Amino acid sequence: MNIKNYPLAHILYKRHLKFRLIYFTVFFIFINKQHVFSQQKVTINANNIGLNKVLTNLRDSYAFNVSFNDDKLSTFNISLKKEFNTPEKALKYLLKGLPLKVEVINNVFVISDLKVDRPINYILSGNISDAQTNETLPLSTIVINGLSLISDQKGNFSFSSKTDSIFSIQIVYLGYLKLDTIVDAKNYLAIKLKKSNIQLSEVVLSSFYKNPESNTFYSAGNLRINHNISENLPGGGDNSVYNILRLQPGILASGDQSNDLLIWGSYQGQTKISFDGFTIFGLRNFNDNIGAVNPLIAKDLNVQKGGYGVAQGDRVGGVVDIVGIEGNTTRPNLKIGLDNLTLNGVASTPLFKNTALVIAARQTYYNVYDPYKLGFNSPNKRKQNNVSDYNVIPDYNFNDLNIKFSGKSLKGDNYYISLFNGSDDFSSIFNTTQGRFKIDGGDKERNNQYGATANYGKIWGKGSISTITVSSSGLKSNRNNNVLIDYLNNDQNYNTISELFNNNIKEQSIKFTHLLPTVKNYSFLFGAGFINNNTLLTQDSVNSRKLNEANGINRFYSFVENNYFIIPKIKITPGLRIDYAEGLNKTYLQPRLAAQYQVDDQFKLSAAWGIYNQFIAYTETVDEQGNLNYNWAVCDDRKVPVYDAQHWVLGANYQKNNWWLNGDCYYKTTSGLTKYIRTKNSTANLVGDGKAIGLDILIKKNYRGSTAWIAYTLSKTTERYPIKTKRGTINDQYQRAPQDQRHEVKFAGIVNLSPFYFSANYVFGSGFPSTNPSDNKKDNFLPYNRFDTALNYKFSKKKYCLETGVSILNLFNTQNLKINNLQRIPTEQTNTLNIYNQTVPFTPTLFLSISL
Repeated sequence: MNIKNYPLAHILYKRHLKFRLIYFTVFFIFINKQHVFSQQKVTINANNIGLNKVLTNLRDSYAFNVSFNDDKLSTFNISLKKEFNTPEKALKYLLKGLPLKVEVINNVFVISDLKVDRPINYILSGNISDAQTNETLPLSTIVINGLSLISDQKGNFSFSSKTDSIFSIQIVYLGYLKLDTIVDAKNYLAIKLKKSNIQLSEVVLSSFYKNPESNTFYSAGNLRINHNISENLPGGGDNSVYNILRLQPGILASGDQSNDLLIWGSYQGQTKISFDGFTIFGLRNFNDNIGAVNPLIAKDLNVQKGGYGVAQGDRVGGVVDIVGIEGNTTRPNLKIGLDNLTLNGVASTPLFKNTALVIAARQTYYNVYDPYKLGFNSPNKRKQNNVSDYNVIPDYNFNDLNIKFSGKSLKGDNYYISLFNGSDDFSSIFNTTQGRFKIDGGDKERNNQYGATANYGKIWGKGSISTITVSSSGLKSNRNNNVLIDYLNNDQNYNTISELFNNNIKEQSIKFTHLLPTVKNYSFLFGAGFINNNTLLTQDSVNSRKLNEANGINRFYSFVENNYFIIPKIKITPGLRIDYAEGLNKTYLQPRLAAQYQVDDQFKLSAAWGIYNQFIAYTETVDEQGNLNYNWAVCDDRKVPVYDAQHWVLGANYQKNNWWLNGDCYYKTTSGLTKYIRTKNSTANLVGDGKAIGLDILIKKNYRGSTAWIAYTLSKTTERYPIKTKRGTINDQYQRAPQDQRHEVKFAGIVNLSPFYFSANYVFGSGFPSTNPSDNKKDNFLPYNRFDTALNYKFSKKKYCLETGVSILNLFNTQNLKINNLQRIPTEQTNTLNIYNQTVPFTPTLFLSISL
């Protein structure tokens, strides 16, 4: 050995010896550990014994330490006969498939819960409202990560994802600028949209598109209407809600319905009109200047013509859902409108934080229609087939009051109370001579409609949305009709017609819905509720027996619906509604199905099918002259059957460059139709069915603030009332229904020449069949056409807005007929006098409104 290297070698030797000692020490410990846990084989012999007892026996038999929760392991029973090489292998085998795990800590086997990494559920929920007033925007179209959904009636929405915490979101609401942005997961997101007609002095945020969307909500049989533009249409001062509705395809404009909407061939009473959750059963309007809903408080109009989902019930026709404003929560507002017909005003003020109170009222002037009587209160010159037409302009008095309190919590919960009361007095007096007779008559009618709703919506921490609505509404209608026919020479009585009708209907309801957050490919909605209806009919007539009928019905219902996305572009929506009628002791199943296919960004196809039941009816009574009277009645499934309908709907929608083209075709069948044939000696009760088939087309164009559209409806509505003849055969042929009209064409346009707005609309209808039993049903009776126009001027300052203008209805003074407001009076065996309240004559209206 080299002496120089000796110290180094000695050092290396000592280190080597040290490593050897450490190695043998570790090896000894390892062997000792293996010896401790492998000293002998382990045998398990258990027959349905708790796992805790099995482990205790093993511990005592083989002397190893084990720690566990005795109560928890006692819930697992073990049946096993097997031998293992080590306790560790035995324990792992025992715990296999159980939510438990084993690990060694300081020579002790520790058994604990098996922790499963649950995926994180990212929630995006929120509310959509107006950027200026904080008004919520109901039924907004929302696209999140490519999936399309709709907000609820209060603008709430919820979406859930297990993969993404960042959401791409697009929001569209009629008349507002489109929002397109990216947001993080958040349990309550307040989203503000700006109106498209607001001129901004500052730069618009890049997330807002400058083009307003107007029809992205489209689905088969559904119409979303931009109520903001209706104020510029002719006659929009006090009835813009009806004026905008009548110009849509599928909603009958011909015949000028005074207290109802006929949609897709439906009969009177088959369309449900609701405001803020309570049902409007009908108030007359006259001259299309006054409607049952005050336009100053209407915010959103949603029309479901047919094929709608399970959340809507109670009708076999269409559904018109009107949502009222909630008021400005930031500052007080006042708007007053004055014209030569009515005084209208609405006031809104904040009360507490995030709350507002709205009060609106209207009142007509007395004898406001006197100026128009000079030109119309005279016998019509048209006289043929021994029939004389006589036009009457009635006196009309109307008033209503709306009160609404609404609010929102910091967590997004929302609530409101909405109250309404309206009444009208409608009377007409006529006197004329026909041949050798002097005829004096009068018709008086008074209606009172009331409604109230309390609503509360809750957004839960996990994104679910619950809503409970309690409502009550009713209509009281009284009518008195008197006609005295005397001989002209000696005033002796020839005939007297005297009828008194009272008809009341009430409805109380409670409804609960719960919407789970939309996840990757589905959203789930379920709900339940209760509805009570009561009706009263009294009749006193010299030509028939007295009536005094009171009926009621209670219904419990529930529904479930699932929006399922097969792929983001294809969505199917199956649903089931179940109604149980307590008085009838019968359950009604109403399955429904809808589908949508988004072909590309511009083109969408949709379809819907469903079964619908209705438990109240607006029954029709026809006398020998074909005069029609309608009364509300509860369906008892005996005298008045429960309506049963089936809807088939196909639709297509195309949008590009501010062009919109919508098309809907439909087929509807309805059974349980009731008609009473009344004569001097008897009343016959007929039960039948009807069919309606048709096509709607809407073409619309927006250009630089101006808009125009053309609507066309091709339809056929037939009915069948089997009647047994004297020969024993049954006449069950289908014939035209009273509301059947083959063609209806509508045009509307608004030209924006700010601050001037010029508008015009035109409606043509091919005509209805006559209700006179002696007329040929194949012939059309008085085709309908009417042209309206208006010119508005708007002047705005920072603190106020002034609007004035002139509106002219029926510019060319075309003679039209209200479809269900004709009275035929037989004067002699071959002569008849027709008394009817003419639809809108030439009616100019000057108006002035100011907003503060």
